[in-house]
Amino acid sequence: MSARRILLTLLIACASTAGASAEDTVDYTQDIKPLLTRRCSACHGALKQQNDLRLDTAALAIKGGMGGPAVVPGKIAESLLIDAVQGTGGLPRMPPEGEPLTAEQIDLLKRWIAAGARAPVEVVPQDPAKHWSYQAPVRGVIPPVVDQAWSHNPIDAFIAARHAQRELRASPSAPRNVLLRRAYIDLTGLPPTREELLAFLADESPDAYERVVDRLLESPRYGERWGRHWMDVWRYSDWDGFGQEVRESKPHIWRWRDWIVDSLNTDKGYDQMLMEMLAGDELAPGDPQTVRATGFLVRNWYSFNRNVWLDATIEHTAKAFLGTTLNCARCHDHMYDPITQPDYYQFRAFFEAHDVRTDRVPGQPDITKDGLVRVYDAKADERTFLFHRGNEKQPDSDQPLTAALPGVFRKAELNIEPVSLAATAYYPGIQEFQQTEAVRQAQAAMEAAVSGRSAAQLNLVAARKALDELIARRDPGEGQKPPLIHLSDDFSQPRPDVWTPDSGEWVWEGGKLRQNKVQNSLTALVAIPPHPNDCVIDVRFKSTGGEVYKSVGLSFDWVDSKNFHGVYLSVSGKVQLMHRVNGQDSYPTEALKTLPIEVNRDYELKVVIAGRLVNVWVDGALQIAYELPGERSAAGRLALWTYDATAEFSKLTVSELPSGFALVRKIGEPALPVTEAQLAQAVAGADAQATLADRTLAASLANRLWVQARIQADRASFSAPPAGNAKELASIAALAEREYNLRFAEQKVAEAEWKLAEAKRTPANVAPITAAETALDAAKKAREEAIEGSRQPGEVYTKFGPVYPATSTGRRLALARWIASRSNPLTARVAVNHIWLRHFGTPLVPTVFDFGLNGKAPTHPELLDWLAVELMDRDWKMKPIHRLIVTSQAYRQQSHPQSSDDPNKVRD
Repeated sequence: MSARRILLTLLIACASTAGASAEDTVDYTQDIKPLLTRRCSACHGALKQQNDLRLDTAALAIKGGMGGPAVVPGKIAESLLIDAVQGTGGLPRMPPEGEPLTAEQIDLLKRWIAAGARAPVEVVPQDPAKHWSYQAPVRGVIPPVVDQAWSHNPIDAFIAARHAQRELRASPSAPRNVLLRRAYIDLTGLPPTREELLAFLADESPDAYERVVDRLLESPRYGERWGRHWMDVWRYSDWDGFGQEVRESKPHIWRWRDWIVDSLNTDKGYDQMLMEMLAGDELAPGDPQTVRATGFLVRNWYSFNRNVWLDATIEHTAKAFLGTTLNCARCHDHMYDPITQPDYYQFRAFFEAHDVRTDRVPGQPDITKDGLVRVYDAKADERTFLFHRGNEKQPDSDQPLTAALPGVFRKAELNIEPVSLAATAYYPGIQEFQQTEAVRQAQAAMEAAVSGRSAAQLNLVAARKALDELIARRDPGEGQKPPLIHLSDDFSQPRPDVWTPDSGEWVWEGGKLRQNKVQNSLTALVAIPPHPNDCVIDVRFKSTGGEVYKSVGLSFDWVDSKNFHGVYLSVSGKVQLMHRVNGQDSYPTEALKTLPIEVNRDYELKVVIAGRLVNVWVDGALQIAYELPGERSAAGRLALWTYDATAEFSKLTVSELPSGFALVRKIGEPALPVTEAQLAQAVAGADAQATLADRTLAASLANRLWVQARIQADRASFSAPPAGNAKELASIAALAEREYNLRFAEQKVAEAEWKLAEAKRTPANVAPITAAETALDAAKKAREEAIEGSRQPGEVYTKFGPVYPATSTGRRLALARWIASRSNPLTARVAVNHIWLRHFGTPLVPTVFDFGLNGKAPTHPELLDWLAVELMDRDWKMKPIHRLIVTSQAYRQQSHPQSSDDPNKVRD
């Protein structure tokens, strides 16, 4: 290359570099610091300094760590930071987790270093453990107030001091009517009535407003109003799921809601509320009114994944009570706060053992309808492991973790001791109301069995009497006479003396009767002779075509085309009995049965008529049992017909109803017995029912004895200490249970035999008989097993419900006591911040769930701390704090929007 070309190239390169610097300057504050903070400070910041390297200020980056300077101003090639983010120079790529830096981000770092790594002088971040929120709140000196007329209480003093500091003036007081409405809505959620407003405006006493505030705080509406606020903080939610499947939260969690309202109305201390929500089952295990508070933990329940459930518990316990984003340490050390990933999982260990259950409540044995949903420690030995990068599939199984506070709070005393539970807490079945209910149910079952046995005996006597009477008066030849056939036709040839067309195209061909015309009206072929009033009509046919409905059927009681009863099959998928009166059709739903019907398939339709009772059979199966409305017409005729269909008929028989033929009034009920055979079957069924009643009574007596034996055994076994005869009573209860099991198995055999006898009363239905025989075989097998079990001695008997662990870990109680202690620097601050927010619309700490280093500092730190200490000094009762706030002049100020040029407007 010539010297001229080399010189030209250098000039162009210099010009390009100069142009880029002028047009695209890298700003440390805007471009570099946010990038280093976001991607590097977790390992190289104030919280952690791997290899003694910090990158949270430019000066510290230039100083470097064990490997030397991370940044060498003006020298990209010597800056270890560039090698680290590129993974060059023998260094592993950084950051080790997450996506690598983009080419654009690396270019920013290079250009910043090349330009000299210029940055403003920065203050080295303080030790995170010295963050303001981790220091105990102190009740500071109340500032002096110049305007005594404006100040009503210490809140006003702090606000007035800030006004003076910022050269602001207070707004005037709100009109009395506005102030009253404000207090009503803030404290009860309801506006004052007209009468209440007028009474207040007429009251000129100096403490009129304070007296209203006191009355509102005592109103039951106060708990409801502030219950809604706290339920938002604590994430109250009814259960969610799909159909009857519960997926999140739990049914009956409304009991926690009611506890919140009750606790607020009675002004229970915030510390006590907190402890009951986290560990009510350990704090007062025998008190259902306290245990219901654990709905706070139940709310996080998630059916598909326990880890998701526990993660939600950790996150929202920390946020709600501590204003701490502990969840940010689930996958790695917290980016901003002094909380490590092991801290997160050690916090999880407080909750590792707990689970959810639903206990019975008085008056409702079915816990799906009502119950007490609460938590308890189900698995005290369940171990806690750290999940690598938060992945539950990668637990560090070699290092189980124990329950402990995050490191920044480790100096606090934490006393974890197991909690021994009362018997009523770990075995709810021993509660008096459950035992009383068990006795009542057993007694009621026995009394019902006695009544049932009496009724069955009377029924058997009546059935035998009916059979005896029929046998005594019967004709010796009865039952041998075949039914009289009135009309029989195989349609092999026309019979003009029997049939007359009413409409349609009816032809006899191929040994069949066919209707060949498709029309959107009835096409009928009417029989000339009338049919018997009580008769059986059998017809075989098939639909061969049509447009939509393709309906084929028959009519009886035919007077003319405008008056008849009809039964038809439709390819739309049904069998229907209908009426036509004076040309108006009706299709009763109780005379309809959904049934798949196909074209070009033969169907056997049987219509049995006895008085107004009609039974309709299709292919041997009873489909419709229906009672005709009103009186029937005399001497009606039969008709075959189609509607929107062509059809083919191959057989018809009309016969008198045989003497004693049994019809069904309702599908599923046995036929009414009339013949001797049917009455004999009825006697067999009544006899089986009487046997069942005897066995049911025997089982109910055995059950009553078993209930009494269980109660005695439970009281002996679960007393403290157990009674001396506990084992003897347990053996008696076990023997009574085996006796009951045997009697109950015998009852089930008798029940299966009775159902089989009932099924045989309608022999045309084979499927129910087969099912009943199968059920009987299964019942007999269960009886054999019960007989074998009755011969086995033992002391184990079935309790009145589940028996849970008798000891709770005490971990949640220890955690709750620490959170609710005066030594905790966060709890009271978080609570008063929520209260302040709901009164003024703006919190003292803008990030209400994050008091950590990434959260915003309090706008009035001295006031926040003063209120926090005041809450604790008032035994954590919240009503005094409400009263202090709403009686302050700050609260009473007039509220109005400020224009942009208002000199009194606060400017950041």
